[in-house]
Amino acid sequence: MQEIRKTGFGLAPAQLFALGFLACAVAAAGLIGAFPLGASILTIFLFAGVHNFFEFRYFVARMPVRWGRSRLFYTVGIGGVVALAGVYLAIYFGSGNWLWMAENWETAVAGWNTAFVLWVGLLFYLRGRQKPRSDWSWAFAAAFLTAAFVWLAPQYFSLALVYLHPFVAMWFLERQIRRTKREWLKAYHFCLLTIPVFVFILYLLFAHAPELADNTGLFRRITQHAGSGILTFWSSRFLVATHVFLETIHYAVWILLIPLVDRRAVPWRLREIPLVANPQGFPRLVLGMLAVSFFLMAALWAGFSVDYATTRDVYFAFAIAHVLAEFPFLVKML
Repeated sequence: MQEIRKTGFGLAPAQLFALGFLACAVAAAGLIGAFPLGASILTIFLFAGVHNFFEFRYFVARMPVRWGRSRLFYTVGIGGVVALAGVYLAIYFGSGNWLWMAENWETAVAGWNTAFVLWVGLLFYLRGRQKPRSDWSWAFAAAFLTAAFVWLAPQYFSLALVYLHPFVAMWFLERQIRRTKREWLKAYHFCLLTIPVFVFILYLLFAHAPELADNTGLFRRITQHAGSGILTFWSSRFLVATHVFLETIHYAVWILLIPLVDRRAVPWRLREIPLVANPQGFPRLVLGMLAVSFFLMAALWAGFSVDYATTRDVYFAFAIAHVLAEFPFLVKML
């Protein structure tokens, strides 16, 4: 039987990983539950730009030098990101914040949601075509079924994306652990099972607590983003605390956990990027793009320091690009 390597604490690395995850989750849930508005402001200020830089760095490392038989997949993936992000920004700024103030834009919102769902379905189908003896045409049936719900309740679907987005990062981490640290898989699955427990505890404590103050534009924006204008049967304190808790895990996955399990995601390991290390790659282009993304991260901090509320609105508008970019790379890992 293979001997299990122990750490300095007398635990296997997978056990130490699970223990650290749970300890951080307990601390995060406690602090966020106690100070939901402050936690929302602080976590976005500290980690929003950083996690976008880490995501971009991860995606660049996963991009092949030559697309080959995946040319159609990447063309549809990148083309969809550009087109959907452009339309989203037009709706967002045209309606004044498309999720919550788009009463006159419901058709446009439902249309965008439908295009997004069908695009994801097409990505699944194209990925299935690359796998031997696989038929993923079921993806279209699932996409059309989801699109029907989109038209029945467009705002609920948009809100669902807000809460489901953090789980996409957790799915990325699951796929990555399967590839590089498979012995951690059971421990990670245990950690995932604890997340609903933390959310349920927040529900018991705050679902019917007094509403959070919304006497400023910023506070009102935070509570609206968490769905207080839609899920009126729950306290805004519970909604904001839950959203910030999930987003905090999302940030931790990209900034800490994925680099921990995949050395190619460590920012300074530039030789791990095929587009940089391969003689047929594009090192100057990639390094230039990384430099620009690092500059944007610093500019975001500066913007938050000068005018937090406006910078937050602008950030959440353009953040749709990184949300969309996650899907081609995630589907490609299946």
